[in-house]
Formats: sequence, structure tokens, C-alpha cells
Amino acid sequence: MVYANGNNNEAGRLTIDAQRISLINNGRISSDVWRGSGTAGNSSIQATESLEIRGLSAAGGSPSGILSSLQAGTTGQGGQISIEVGRLILAEGGTITSGLSGNVAFFGMSQPGANGTAGNIEIRAREVEVSDPVSDFLSGVISGITASVGNGATGSGGSINIQGDRLRVFNGGQITSSSLGQGAAGSVNLQVKDIDVQGISQSLFDGRQLPSTITAASANAFTAQSVNIIADSLRVRDQAEISVNNSGTGNAGNLNIRSRSIFLDNQASLRAEVNGGSRGNIRLLASDFLLLRNGSKIITNAASASTGGNININADFIVAVPKENSDISANAVMGSGGNIQITTQGLFGLQFREQLTPESDITASSQFGLSGTVQVNTVGIDPNSGLVELPANISDPSQQIATGCTDSQGSRFVAIGRGGIPQNPTQEVTSDVYEGLRLRTWSDIRDISAFQTIGNTTAQIPESSAHLVQATSTLRRKFS
Repeated sequence: MVYANGNNNEAGRLTIDAQRISLINNGRISSDVWRGSGTAGNSSIQATESLEIRGLSAAGGSPSGILSSLQAGTTGQGGQISIEVGRLILAEGGTITSGLSGNVAFFGMSQPGANGTAGNIEIRAREVEVSDPVSDFLSGVISGITASVGNGATGSGGSINIQGDRLRVFNGGQITSSSLGQGAAGSVNLQVKDIDVQGISQSLFDGRQLPSTITAASANAFTAQSVNIIADSLRVRDQAEISVNNSGTGNAGNLNIRSRSIFLDNQASLRAEVNGGSRGNIRLLASDFLLLRNGSKIITNAASASTGGNININADFIVAVPKENSDISANAVMGSGGNIQITTQGLFGLQFREQLTPESDITASSQFGLSGTVQVNTVGIDPNSGLVELPANISDPSQQIATGCTDSQGSRFVAIGRGGIPQNPTQEVTSDVYEGLRLRTWSDIRDISAFQTIGNTTAQIPESSAHLVQATSTLRRKFS
């Protein structure tokens, strides 16, 4: 265990630089304020290969983890946790936690909750895996990456910021910013190329099973913060969820997602829920497609008299299977239902309906209040784009073609063929091959008896007629 604790002062900075770091079975790196007032020191962890956090103490109550907190009865500032690793693994109770501890009552002794500000959690990693929460009767759920304001604490929670290439949250893994006290939770900000949130946990101590979750949640009169995701690919599967909610009287935060593709499958959900405050909104931007399968939901719910949150979706294509009961809905009970605005090139398998049905629906309803509106803007390809309007008057083609040469006197046409003329005067005529056909060389078939030499006398060539006769037919020669 490594500690940097403050007591009526400021704790020192904690820095670890290694190739591989393992915190197993209650292994801890901690920077806390335990008594009085003070500031917890910042923790900086670097591991070029991996950081693994896994397991509880032998007694089963204390988790392995990296922690920065103000303990019950203290006042001050929590330290920031900065992690830069190749691969980060949290499993079986492993945790990274920044928080304000709540009220403590144990064996007749009590301490009020902490008062202050929790530190942020900053993670840079090529790959992050969060899975397999555990719990016990004392500590409740112990798991994952958490920034919290405990019950009875006063102040603001820290934010969770993760950057990397790949994030897997599975088997009930939790990434949570929450507040049960007198203060707002921090936001969850993810900038990861490939995000996969999948499945539910094994049964916990009290028999519950948790869905794998990324959430910003509150249960008080303060506004819950937002979940902001930028990714290339986002998959939420097998009852997992990404959500914002406030189960108290405060407003819910917003769920903002920008990804090339968003895929929801097998009862997965994107949710924004509010109980007594005002709406929580969902904004999705998918440059390629949004696909919903097997009972998946994009939903804003408003209980009691709360106003339903709005849903704004901008995607090239939005696809669902009609009979699989995948829904996009903004619903309320007594308050007004939220509005749904969809902009897409193609919407397939979903239909607007007044109420939810076993089909795949788009609804914006209120059970006892005013229903919201649904607006679908289909942005297709303009068939007239790039076309040029043709002239109304067609040109006369007879005025565009010449009828013949202006001077037909003294013209002649000569065809000498191939192979009849050597390449230069000193070469003899040789045969030629053209496109696989062997062509004979040109030969003179005239009668040359007039040119035979008799003694010392050579016959003279008769003079040709000065009058030229125009050809009336052609001579075709057969090549072999």
C-alpha cells in the first residue's frame, strides 16, 4: 500500500512510473484527507505496459484500487488522479475512486459527511477494461471507475475523463459519476475510438445483477451532470446501458454521443430519466448509421409531473426490425412529453405511433399531460442536382453538316496498301504480318516482255496517254 494522507494540511504529491503495475487483493495507492481540513495530494501513475487492479482483502471488505477522497468529518479538496498506461484492467472489485465520503455511523459512533470538492479522474490508455463488480454488506457495490458525492456529504463531485483507442465495459462493469449528497455529480467524458458496453454482472451479495453501465446520476435536488461520448464505433449490447438520470427532485443531465456508427442490440438502452425535476435530453450524431435490434431502446422518461426530455438524432441511416420492438420514445406521466427530431437520409423499420406497441415505434406521449411532437426530416439526394436545362429550340442538323467539297476538280484518291513499299530505297520488299494474318508482299503482274534485252538493244516503254481516265471499279486482292 502507498499512502499520501493529509491531516490539517496538504498531502504530498504521489508519483509512480513503471513498466507494469499490479494492485491485487487490497493493494492500494491512496491520497486522502482523514481528519480536520486539508487538500489531498494529486496522484500520477504511469505504466508503459499495464496497470491491473483486482480483488479484495482477505476479509472481503477492502478493495484494491487507486483512491483520492475526503473522509467523513473532513473539509477540503480532493486530489486529482492521473493515469497514463498501455492497458488498464479493473476487475473483481478493483476500483479507481475520487469522492467525498458520506455520513458514517458504526458501533454508536457517527461522523458527518465530508465537505469540499472531489478531484477529477484523468485516464489515457490504449485499452481500458472494466468488469465484474463485487459487493458486501458493509460497502455495497465495489467496482469500476467512480467519482462520487456520498450521502450526507456537501460539495461537488469530480469528473471522469477517458481518452484511448478501446474501452470495454462488460459483465456488469461500472463507470459512474454520482451524487447522493448536497451537491452535483461531475460529468463523464469519453473520447475513445472503439467503445463496447456489454452484459450484466454475476449475482452480488444481495442477489442483484447490475447491467454494464456508463452513467452520470444524482438522487437529490441538484442537476445531474452529462455523459459526453466521442467515438468511431459505439456498441451497447445484452441489457447494458448508457444513461443520465436524477431520481431526486433535481434535473437530469444530457446524454451526448457523436460516433460514426451506433449499434444497440438485445435490450440495450440509451436513457435519460428524471423523477421530480426537469428533462434530461439525448442528442445523437451518427455519420454512418444508427442500428437498433432485439428490443433495444432510445428513451427519455419523466415520472410524476416532470417534463419529458427531448431526443435529437442526426444519422445517415436509422434502421430497426419492425417486429423486434425496438423503440425511440420520449414519454411522460403527468407532465408534457418530450419532442423528437430526426434528420436522416433513410428511416427503416420504425413508425410513428401515438402509444408504444409490440412493434418498433417512435412515440412522444404523456399519459395524463400534453404529448410531445415528432418531426422526421428525410434528407435525400436531389434528382435535379447537376442537371443542365436543355434549350427549348432544337438546332436544325441540316445546317451543321457540309454537303461536299467546294472544289471537286483535280482531286484524286490513292490507296497503296501495306507491304508494297520498302522502308527505305535500299531495302527489298519483304512479307509482313498484321494482326495474325500473314500478308504477301506487293508483286508486279504487268507484262514486261517489252523490256526484254535483245542483243545490245533495249525495248523502250511506250509513252502513256496524256489523257487520264477516272476509275470506275476497284480491284480486290485475296491475301493468303
